[in-house]
Amino acid sequence: MINHILLYKPNIDKLSTKTFILSIKFKYFAYLVVVLCSCYPTPKVQGFDQNQWEKDLVECNNYRTKQGAPLLINQKDVVLGSNQNEIISLLGSPTKQRLDKRNRKFFFYQLNCENTIELSIRFNAIGAAKEIMIVN
Repeated sequence: MINHILLYKPNIDKLSTKTFILSIKFKYFAYLVVVLCSCYPTPKVQGFDQNQWEKDLVECNNYRTKQGAPLLINQKDVVLGSNQNEIISLLGSPTKQRLDKRNRKFFFYQLNCENTIELSIRFNAIGAAKEIMIVN
């Protein structure tokens, strides 16, 4: 019995080895595609200061109301068509979000310290920005 075990050679099929190697390559390729597609460029709005935008709610300098929001509205062609991740990379996380009928989504950004004015960005069902406006 011992001789029988020692003489046993595992039968490794060349086809199964190639299949295994191909499945590993496919997994790496799929991972690479996911990583590359998950990176989004930040939209470039000329004259827009991201640091001031982020600090404004704490410091109450009215940058969002006087400069930030008007720049975004005036250069809305840069913002419109951007996806939700690109908008978040530009403006940070929204103050509020709302999901409307037909999977439309709204991001609301507080513009002043009193929370009386908001910047509203509407996204369509596929996640592209379709409308930007200031709401009182």
